[in-house]
Amino acid sequence: MTLSNKKANCADHIDRISNLPGNVIDGILKHLNIQELVCTSLLSRKWRYVWNTVPELGFCEEFFCRFEDIDDPSPEICRIITEVLFQHNGPIYSFTLDIPSLSNILITAEYFNKLILFLSRRGIKDLAIFNYGLFSNKMPSHVFFCQELTHFWFAGFNVSVPPNFCGLKSLLVLHLQNNTYEFGALETLISGCPLLKKLRVELFGDMKSISLKKAKNLIDLRLTVNQENVSGLIISLPNIQRLTLDSDCDKMLYADIISPSHLISLKYLKLRFVNLDERGELLYIVSVLKSASNLVELVIEINDINGEQEPDQLEELECKSCCFSQLQTVNIRVGTTNFKHAMSLIRLILANSSSLKTLAFRVDFGHEKLDPAVLLSISRKLLLMERASQRARIEFSHRE
Repeated sequence: MTLSNKKANCADHIDRISNLPGNVIDGILKHLNIQELVCTSLLSRKWRYVWNTVPELGFCEEFFCRFEDIDDPSPEICRIITEVLFQHNGPIYSFTLDIPSLSNILITAEYFNKLILFLSRRGIKDLAIFNYGLFSNKMPSHVFFCQELTHFWFAGFNVSVPPNFCGLKSLLVLHLQNNTYEFGALETLISGCPLLKKLRVELFGDMKSISLKKAKNLIDLRLTVNQENVSGLIISLPNIQRLTLDSDCDKMLYADIISPSHLISLKYLKLRFVNLDERGELLYIVSVLKSASNLVELVIEINDINGEQEPDQLEELECKSCCFSQLQTVNIRVGTTNFKHAMSLIRLILANSSSLKTLAFRVDFGHEKLDPAVLLSISRKLLLMERASQRARIEFSHRE
């Protein structure tokens, strides 16, 4: 073997990965799933214990899929999770447990409590537990004493707040999905998070009025409501800047959820599945536009409506004295051929938005036959509408 060949052979066996800077190695490990992360211990002696100091751990879909064909995988799942945690040596700042909706997985409330207790002693800051298993467990009580939590996602639990709950003083982001709540639990939990900035909550069943007046730092709210009786649902909402309202319930009106008077600080508004054939819903949007003088972006997705009733002519949509001075971006999507109210709303926005830059209007015709004459008519009407902003650009698109 020549000298050059020996040098080449040695170069092939250089452990380049181990010599990478620590922050680069951390970045690589951060993107590995739990199986891949533990398997790095087999790379070399240097890598044997690298994985067990990684501060972010997650047991997600890839992990649980391997147990699909086992009759009762829960004991084995709990054993593996426990073993990984006990071998871990260092703080655990981020932990995710995403249990899929497989009928053969059952994690007990007792195990959840032990798990949270362990994590609370490791400095947990970012915790996500999605319990879509066999049934809904009661929320682990130790969660309410993780004082270092800044981000908290949980789903699939029955939520009750213990009497000695002192609040989550560091929490900034809270996501609540597919949970049930004992009386007063939701309001008590939110009120105990004085630094909370972002809240996402899904409500269904028979929820009563909720006051968010103690959430003084809350600026971003996404609310999904799947119940019909929502009159006065949110009775206080200070300083909110970003709001997304969502629902699957046909009979629910956003006008009943939050008063426009609570939205004076709003900068971003998204309304999904809006029924513009409801006079009250249309007037609610106009009221919000008038109240939210700082609104910059508006997104509206309009429900499919099969009715053939001619919409009423609303005097409120002919208002010339409005001034939406900060509004810059508007996206309106309508999933029906009955879009006359949407056009009236667009006319109002264009005529009163002096800072408007872009208004995008999209019509999804669904199974309706695409009529070129209708498309041409819409385009012409949009072009002829009066505009308060000379730089406003209208983008019209459609889909069959």
